[in-house]
Amino acid sequence: MKNVEVEIQVFIKDPEKIEKRLNEVGKFVKEKRQVDKYYVLPQRDFFAKDMPDEYLRIRYEEGKNHLNYSFLHFSDDGWLKATDEYETLIDKPEVAEEIFERINLIQKVIVKKNRKYFDCGDFEVTLDSIENLGEFMEIEAKKDFGGIDTTRKACEEFLKNLNVEYEIQKEMGYPRMLYKKLNKK
Repeated sequence: MKNVEVEIQVFIKDPEKIEKRLNEVGKFVKEKRQVDKYYVLPQRDFFAKDMPDEYLRIRYEEGKNHLNYSFLHFSDDGWLKATDEYETLIDKPEVAEEIFERINLIQKVIVKKNRKYFDCGDFEVTLDSIENLGEFMEIEAKKDFGGIDTTRKACEEFLKNLNVEYEIQKEMGYPRMLYKKLNKK
């Protein structure tokens, strides 16, 4: 089943200050450790594009492991608008890894993160500490505000109203950023 996800992702410098602010406008829900392993087909390397528009991943997460395929939609000026996500729980991610290896899929990058979740009404906010990459915040709309563009603007308005320090760039996305950093592209 496809899920359309509308979110924004930003670099942050002071996660403690932002966490305090998030607890003022919402509530802390949980903290999790996630390990995401990204794969490509030999004949179709998603990371060969400067801005990959699709990903195949296995997520290891205590109690809930996932297999996920994502297709990203960008605006004409290069900003991420939305993501089509196809995701399912898997009981044995190591078996999926073995299948991927047997059919010659190539593991491109592993993203390891500690993630704190906050419920902020119409938005789910996460504070992510990514190994070898840094500190980030994601704001995802939990409802449709009247289309993708309007929903994205609602996420941006929520971020602005937090009144915290952040930096946003077009070329975000943990797997892409980490792959480029590790391969010095």
